[in-house]
Amino acid sequence: MEENIVRPEIVMDWVAKYVLLATQIEKNLLIRKRLDMKILGIGNAIVDVICKVEENFLSENNLTKSTMKLVDEAEFKKLLSNLKIEQTIAGGSVANSIVGLSQLGNPVSFIGKVNNDELGNKYEKSLTNEKVKYCYKKKKEQIPTGTCLILITPDSERTMCTFLGIAGKISEKDIDENAVKNSELIFLEGY
Repeated sequence: MEENIVRPEIVMDWVAKYVLLATQIEKNLLIRKRLDMKILGIGNAIVDVICKVEENFLSENNLTKSTMKLVDEAEFKKLLSNLKIEQTIAGGSVANSIVGLSQLGNPVSFIGKVNNDELGNKYEKSLTNEKVKYCYKKKKEQIPTGTCLILITPDSERTMCTFLGIAGKISEKDIDENAVKNSELIFLEGY
């Protein structure tokens, strides 16, 4: 009597082909999920400052790995003074979602408060590079642009230290009424 034995290499070959096919199907479905509406996001404009660190940097600075901590400007500057910046990009939960919607081909815009400083300029440039219309007129403020220091350890875990800066001071005076009127959907931050 002949046994029906499936060799592991045949199974792995089949699984690999299945995963590739499933990934391609999902990618094609995602492309079709374009909303085709004008979407406006309003939220905290936070510049993500990405830095690679060793594990000991976290312990030396009393940081708990894989968490987010709100910090004041002094602590933020102290932490940053000992680091090499790898990358700065526009961040904040709503802005990140708006960028994703833009990458799917949707016409999008964003309102978030930044200072007319170096990081505020980088924030705006980062959004416009992603085809997001930035609908906030920067002004010179006393408080700097909000920033999230993203510390990445060798195991790729992220520990975040967030200084809200001027982002946390957005008010009705900062909202472009025409941007609201010309949008079909408004996406707001909820925390």
